[in-house]
Amino acid sequence: MDTTKVNFPAVKAEEPVPKRQRTKYDAALRTEVVCRASQDGQAATRVAQVAGVSEALLVRWVRAAQAQAVHLAGSEMLEQKNRHLRAQLARPEMERDTLKEALTIFSQPIG
Repeated sequence: MDTTKVNFPAVKAEEPVPKRQRTKYDAALRTEVVCRASQDGQAATRVAQVAGVSEALLVRWVRAAQAQAVHLAGSEMLEQKNRHLRAQLARPEMERDTLKEALTIFSQPIG
């Protein structure tokens, strides 16, 4: 048996598998699907099936919407607190201005 020549079967180079394009969903669809999932009381699986998205994607959208709602609620609370503090500060500033005017009037020489 001659071992110097070995015939290997021809191996074809594998063609690269094309990468799948990510599907992009518009904001209106995301908002509608998140509203359905959170308000209708339906299971997330069913809502995702009807919308044609994966359940994991729907869960991510819901979490992002909840985080944004918490952020907006926090900022609304801060704005309300800011308005309250400005109102509290307005009275001492008005009293200070009145006292400055009174000091100017009373420090003038009589006569």
